[in-house]
Amino acid sequence: MIIDFDEQKFREEVKKIVRPYGITQRQFDKIMKLSLNAIRKASQPVNR
Repeated sequence: MIIDFDEQKFREEVKKIVRPYGITQRQFDKIMKLSLNAIRKASQPVNR
């Protein structure tokens, strides 16, 4: 399966999910860093 990943849209969706929990910007940045690292580790480049 090939997924066209848009990092900006991903950030916006995560922000919508975590907003009700009242996290700080610093906590959000940490969540994004960990999430994006996990996505990169679980993915591989696709040559189109």
